[in-house]
This record gives sequence, structure tokens and C-alpha cells, in this order.
Amino acid sequence: MTTETPPDWVLLEAAKRADCDVYRRDGAFLALCDMIAKHEQPPADRKLLCAREASAETYTTIAEEYRKGKLDHLDLMRGAIRAIELYEEGFGK
Repeated sequence: MTTETPPDWVLLEAAKRADCDVYRRDGAFLALCDMIAKHEQPPADRKLLCAREASAETYTTIAEEYRKGKLDHLDLMRGAIRAIELYEEGFGK
């Protein structure tokens, strides 16, 4: 087992599987965290996936680069994610 604190997504997934609502430092819980971190991927960021797909549909000549996340660093992607957040917050109602 590692002695470092696992990423938040691992702690939350382990707590859900162990049916507890607080982070524990016992051996079984930490072992579960280690196994989750080693064998699973973090949950997908749905906003990022939506921004990638919208950009891919807009810029079809480089669609696969968007879908693979190779262009996530562009301002366009941050703008698309922010647009999703504004919509969720009720902007323009």
C-alpha cells in the first residue's frame, strides 16, 4: 500500500463501495483505494466530453484530434465548457 493520500475520485469510489461516508485510514480501506487507483480510470468529465464533441462537429477536418483530447488546451474548449456551465446555471432565462 502507498502512504500517499489517493486522489479524491478514488476516495469517493472506495467510500461508496465500502458503504461509509467518511474517509478512513484503516488497512482495508486503503487497500481498496490502491486497487481502484491501479485498475480503474477516473470518471469522465461530461462537460469536457460535450465540448470535445461539439468542437469535433464544428471543425470536422480535425474532429479526431478534438475527440481524443489533443486540443483540450485551446481557449475554444474552455469557452465551450463555460457555455455549458452558464446554461446549467440558468443564464439567459
